[in-house]
Amino acid sequence: MKLSLDLIPSGQRTTAWVCRSSQKLMRVAYFRVQLGFRFGEILSVLLLASPLATAQRNPQALVTKMVENELESQKRPRYWMYVDSKTKAGRTEVSRVIQMPECWITWPVAIDGHPPTEDEQKHAREQVEKLVTNASARKKNREEIDADGRKSTELLKLLPNAFLFTRAGREGESVRLKFQPNPEYRPSNSETKVFHSMEGVLLIDAKQTRLAKLSGKLVSDVDFGLGILGRLKKGGSFEVVQSEVAPRDWEMSLLDVHISGRALFFHTIGEQQHEVKSQFKPVPSGLSLTQAAHIVAKSSKQGVRP
Repeated sequence: MKLSLDLIPSGQRTTAWVCRSSQKLMRVAYFRVQLGFRFGEILSVLLLASPLATAQRNPQALVTKMVENELESQKRPRYWMYVDSKTKAGRTEVSRVIQMPECWITWPVAIDGHPPTEDEQKHAREQVEKLVTNASARKKNREEIDADGRKSTELLKLLPNAFLFTRAGREGESVRLKFQPNPEYRPSNSETKVFHSMEGVLLIDAKQTRLAKLSGKLVSDVDFGLGILGRLKKGGSFEVVQSEVAPRDWEMSLLDVHISGRALFFHTIGEQQHEVKSQFKPVPSGLSLTQAAHIVAKSSKQGVRP
């Protein structure tokens, strides 16, 4: 039997009304939460679907957009403190690095798994003091950094023209593209000649259209001066990984080069190199060179945390 509210005492009617209202509010809140979760899922799918759709229609256009984003990010440089582990010519050195506008300051933390010797620490101290006190040393350091940056930028700009891209699905949160040399492209120098002789895989972050990974291998021997000046052998490989070290800030976190051969005027790529950068932290605003030098020198005693 259903009771009329008129037969229920007013206090109980108020309680019943409050209970029903609370239940309605809880249902509305629940649906709103569910809708929020659902909207987030849909938005995530849309963000990923858009680059995927672009990749399916025109992979070259997606690569061009990625390159534009990378070049735009270079207009707003950020400076970082990080740990750099570099293996080259059979020697592994772990260092702390502080990037400053004037120069980059480096101090070894471990060499081949052992703390630096007194002589190695003395050498590091002399190099750091020279950067702090000598404007010419800072200028030379900065010029070397800028030269490497220009070379990387030039190779990055080549991607849309030097290679042909085809869609290859997804890999995690990234769009996966395969690339091979564009036969119509004509390399203009030795670096671009080596780069253009590669084929491999490009990963582009789907949410921000940023370079996540570029890996390739030499598909043929590369001769310089008909082989007189040098030759790099088929099968050599390279891999570059970028990571988001802070919201919307991407930095190279891995470089792996295994290319054998000889090249008299291009010696750096003729070596084996493995480099990992980690533990990125933004450089504090207003940090002086002297303070930066003190931080990296102090890190030698602290070691490197995992």
